Amino acid sequence: MYYQIKEFIKEKIENEDYLSGDTIPTELELQNIFGVSRITVRQAINDLVNEGYVSKIRGKGTVVALSKIEEPLNRIMSFTEEMKQRGFTPVTKYAKVSMVKANKFIANYLEIGLRDEVYKIERLRCADDSPMVFFITYLNKELELPLDDKEYTGSLYELLKKNNNIEVVRAKEYFEAAAADEQLSDFLEVGLYAPVLKRTRISYDNSGKVIEYTICYYRADKYKYSVEIGNPN
Repeated sequence: MYYQIKEFIKEKIENEDYLSGDTIPTELELQNIFGVSRITVRQAINDLVNEGYVSKIRGKGTVVALSKIEEPLNRIMSFTEEMKQRGFTPVTKYAKVSMVKANKFIANYLEIGLRDEVYKIERLRCADDSPMVFFITYLNKELELPLDDKEYTGSLYELLKKNNNIEVVRAKEYFEAAAADEQLSDFLEVGLYAPVLKRTRISYDNSGKVIEYTICYYRADKYKYSVEIGNPN
């Protein structure tokens, strides 16, 4: 029965009876329609969430997922610029800046001494009102950036350009699969252990100096990357 419920909803979505952003029937309504238990309905909904068809949003219910945002991997672009180009309003729902001691990994990536102080900037970025990515960024203390959380609600690259006349011109990135822990589950509004896309970026200025070490956690049901590859000459 759970499979029948899942296929019923999938067909409604694929036939555009339910459009992106629409709220599907509640668990109780689906129980009454199909004459099944809540456990059966929840299994169907959880499968649809895992397959990227729907998302659970606090205070709203279960909604049809937006089409995935596709980002090409052949250029460097801030999240703010990227969302604007796609017709979304970039929103920061959470921003926190603090000073922390660099561990071995951070020190290695930023090319600084172990236990040196660095900026740690945590941000939840959204497309319109929908959570998309949670950023954890580490920057060298030499940049002398403000310790005011409100300064980090916009583009970080624009802030670096304005405060330090620094421009990111090159980046090395790593991609891997990850599972949402409690913090990511809360911020990204996904289930505990839901799949997320982990992206690690080390960026450089035009002199080759390391500017940032950032770990990004994207909602796997809302984001994808593309790369165009040609045959070698």
